[in-house]
Amino acid sequence: MHIPDGYIGPVTYGSLWAAMVPAWGYASRRMKDTLQTSRIPSLAMGSVFSLAAMMFFLPLPGGTTGHVSGTTVLAILLGPWAAVLAVSVSLLIQAVVMGDGGITAIGANCFNVALVGSLAGYGAYRAILRVAAWFVRTETGEAREDGPPLSVRLVAGGVAAYLAINLGAFFAAVELGLQPWIYRGQAGAAYFPFPLEVAIPAVMLPHLLAVGMLEASVTVLVLFFSHRVEGSLKAFGKACVVLMIGASALLPASAWSHEYWIEKRGDGYAVVYGHGDKRLEYDPANVKKIIVMDAEGKPVPFRRQVQGKVLLVRPERQACLIVADLDSGYWSKTIYGWKNLPKRKATRVVEANRQLHYSKSLVASGESATRPVEGMRLDIVPLKNPLEMKAGEALQVRVVFDGRPAPGADIESEHGKTAETDREGLAKIALKKGRQLLTASIKVPLKDDPDADFLALTSALAFEVTK
Repeated sequence: MHIPDGYIGPVTYGSLWAAMVPAWGYASRRMKDTLQTSRIPSLAMGSVFSLAAMMFFLPLPGGTTGHVSGTTVLAILLGPWAAVLAVSVSLLIQAVVMGDGGITAIGANCFNVALVGSLAGYGAYRAILRVAAWFVRTETGEAREDGPPLSVRLVAGGVAAYLAINLGAFFAAVELGLQPWIYRGQAGAAYFPFPLEVAIPAVMLPHLLAVGMLEASVTVLVLFFSHRVEGSLKAFGKACVVLMIGASALLPASAWSHEYWIEKRGDGYAVVYGHGDKRLEYDPANVKKIIVMDAEGKPVPFRRQVQGKVLLVRPERQACLIVADLDSGYWSKTIYGWKNLPKRKATRVVEANRQLHYSKSLVASGESATRPVEGMRLDIVPLKNPLEMKAGEALQVRVVFDGRPAPGADIESEHGKTAETDREGLAKIALKKGRQLLTASIKVPLKDDPDADFLALTSALAFEVTK
């Protein structure tokens, strides 16, 4: 796992720097004495392989992350001390160039991932092979000249990788959990705040249940490639390609945004969150205000009811439109992904937004369908009642921000970007039969909010085309 700057104090990271300096020196001497010139490209490719492997990560509590490292498979193929150097170079590149892991914590991260991972993984792998060889001799009375079969080596590699990455994670959890004890009673000490009894389960459970399994799978995959492809350099190259493709498939895609909208639910209407036919849970407390209007634009009394994780709106008479005003708070984009945290509480922030959502649903024909709604800072206003239109016709809409036309606003449907507003805030949308969900979004720079760089507003317009 990668420990960022500021999570461990000078006593801890200084000690681990002191431990790693002689380890790097010893590894360099071993490589100088034993590494053949022809295998130097393999060592460089090992660092590249580790970088590719670390594209697989899981966010952990407190702002750290758990990563696949590829350390054990490098130790098996290149030797443990070559793996120490290769993975250390990878971690250094990530900290300096990519901002993943702290500069002060390089010694700690190299100790946990490169040193512990390499020695533990290689040691466990060799121990399992020796035990397997002993069983073969016991059963047959003689040893195999060609060594253990591939299936045994693959199992040994997977088990060793699982054990090694969890041991490294345990060391990291202990280092983090010791901070409150080392700096107890010191005013202003702002390192990792959780003690050992919290840090160890928080770090170890994801590693035992998920990260370790992924590390073992990657190790088995690369060992299999190494067996099939002659030369470890070729195997590394092919494995990097596989890892890149796998990472792009597994990491969360951002092409499809998730949004709030209002839909018919029994004798009422539900505020739902998701994309397409997928519904996700949300906190109903995010819905700050509900507006229900009739065809003439007059308020309609309604009952507000929370059913599980969904907010239901039940108008007391026929409604024309229903509006939900939602505030999802602060969101910070970090190197570990989006966090529902203000900028001052998140780690490694790239961008922070104050996020507001508006959702409007047209449920019946009426004059209020084509009017801006007071109180909606961002509104998609149809210039013609879309409930009276047919599929294939073009609906003209105006996007309004704070009462004024919003030029250059993107309008998206469930299939991606559909249009962009002109200077007057106008755009045309081709209608299809069935549910329509249009969203418009804008970002406005914030100057006086230390917890956000932008005010991000999103407005959704939902209606049904039946003709």
